[in-house]
Amino acid sequence: MNCESKKYRRIVVKIGSNVLTREDGRPDTTRISALVDQLARLHRAGTEFILVSSGAVASGRSLLETRVGRIDTVSARQLFSAVGQVKLLNRYYDLFNEYGIACGQVLTTKESLSTRRQYLNQRNCMEAMLAAGVVPIVNENDTISVTELMFTTTNFRVSWRR
Repeated sequence: MNCESKKYRRIVVKIGSNVLTREDGRPDTTRISALVDQLARLHRAGTEFILVSSGAVASGRSLLETRVGRIDTVSARQLFSAVGQVKLLNRYYDLFNEYGIACGQVLTTKESLSTRRQYLNQRNCMEAMLAAGVVPIVNENDTISVTELMFTTTNFRVSWRR
């Protein structure tokens, strides 16, 4: 993440599950820490960013996979996501806190962005977070989004502001 040559006021950073996990599917805490180090440098340099982070399902799976018996795929994903989102956000919270940076969770679904009013509500929330110096960490709410992932590489568009 080198934004030194061009100074952007705000960027969106998308980190997928494949970046956050090791080959065995467990969260790669060393890599997550290194990513937060880079993001903290951006923050110190005055660049606002919104972090779109996958990884809740993988984080939950690493905790619960051995405890889950026969369960359908959708229910397992919901379970892993519910538990993993807490684990993932706690990890981000602890790592950003080492730099004195506050972060907050923004869970969303395709439906929660389907009307102008709902879109504006989420945008206003993130604008308020950014104005207060809080890093918004956005993730799809997989506990209720069971049919299609919204924040995949093909569905996500990055907007840059100078």
